[in-house]
Amino acid sequence: MSPLMKMKLPCRSIFFTICLCALSMNTCASFIGSLYKNVPSPVLERSLDSTMELVQNVASAMSNIHMYADPDADAGEDDDRNLKIAISHYYKQYNGNGDVISHARTRLNANIERQKTCMEAFDGTRYSMIAQSFKQVSSSTQDLLKMLQAKPGRIEATAGLDFWKTPKVTVSQDGSGNFRTITEALAVAPSHSQNYFVIFVKRGVYKENVNIDGSKCNLVLIGEGMDVTTISGSRSFRGGWETFYSATFAVSADGFIAMDIGFENTAGPENYQAVALLSGGDRAVFYRCKISGYQDTLLVHAGRQFFRECQISGSLDFIFGYGAAVFQKCLITVKKTIPAVINTVTAHGRYAPNDPTGFSFQFCTISADSDVAAGYLGRPWGKYSRTVFMQSYISNVIQPQGWIEWKGKSALDTLYYGEYTNNGPGAGLSSRVNWPGYHVIENPGEADEFTTAKFIEGDSWLTPTNIPFIRGLED
Repeated sequence: MSPLMKMKLPCRSIFFTICLCALSMNTCASFIGSLYKNVPSPVLERSLDSTMELVQNVASAMSNIHMYADPDADAGEDDDRNLKIAISHYYKQYNGNGDVISHARTRLNANIERQKTCMEAFDGTRYSMIAQSFKQVSSSTQDLLKMLQAKPGRIEATAGLDFWKTPKVTVSQDGSGNFRTITEALAVAPSHSQNYFVIFVKRGVYKENVNIDGSKCNLVLIGEGMDVTTISGSRSFRGGWETFYSATFAVSADGFIAMDIGFENTAGPENYQAVALLSGGDRAVFYRCKISGYQDTLLVHAGRQFFRECQISGSLDFIFGYGAAVFQKCLITVKKTIPAVINTVTAHGRYAPNDPTGFSFQFCTISADSDVAAGYLGRPWGKYSRTVFMQSYISNVIQPQGWIEWKGKSALDTLYYGEYTNNGPGAGLSSRVNWPGYHVIENPGEADEFTTAKFIEGDSWLTPTNIPFIRGLED
């Protein structure tokens, strides 16, 4: 067994290790064809080894302070066993083909964002040396990203699956199903499953905070309609919850699908950050869902996400995060915030120019409640923030300048904000910001880079879900 397989890391680092193992197993980096590498195999291998050594150092330091350790003495063995299972499933699913590069790049980038979250948690504490270690890991991971090319072309997908017709369990508050709460139903879902596990949730307001960890892959959650099946919570920053832990519904597992269901945080704008939905797994799909809140409603934390025919509402930075997401045919509604606070739709965080992340809104409607006077399309949460609105209707709630700064002139020359053939009273471009990073996209080829097929490689993983999507610029 290789040293990589013998490592015992905390559970929250498992999927970072999977990615590196996936690139290092068999003949190490040599199995990756030259088409997908920017450097010779020995260089990639050395970089992998160096990064894994840094990860091991961080894991060792964290285990010493017991911040993420299980008090059970056998916790390390459990982590090792889970790691082996996860790697096994990873290779069964992708079978070493070229698509592993696309998924590996997503893994690497997602873990850069998670490392940043960890850095912020440790920074300014007596464990600030761990924050510095995370910075080293992030830097090394960025180097790996530069060495891997995105996979060109289209991957053939299998036929669509009518997964919603065969629920495994049913949740109903009146006792007519298998369980009365969603949390109880999730407990029986298998770990690291390659098959969809469908949970049908009957109508009702489910007042529970749901957290799906990274082991519960390929879960499907289906309600009876976005207005009649709702998961509701009220945690907020002002109520004592950090932003990332305020979420009513949080999912870190890959392959998650939600359909005909609502997620809400009812804390209100006066309670500041209050997340309704946190999506942090790769290949996540939200179809005909309602996501409601005020500040920080939807957190696209990491991975590739697809939102289709969803209704998303909020007041300040209400679609934010570090991941890559396409929003297609969604209704985006700006709600009134507290006095002296601006209304902004997006706040994308991207901290390196080669990160394959950003937000793309296509065929959407940007609207507002009647009591909202003004709003902006977004502001840069990260230095290389990236957001594009294209082929969408923009109402007059959006001010003529379109976008607004975060802190002074910071990031205005490094961000990428773009607009392409939008329409509506708020879509005029004559008074838009003149930042170096703002783009009026005129070339269809440039706009095409932000479509489902190219921006989130949707052909390879959306087609099998049988959920409709537009792959290019044509509806």
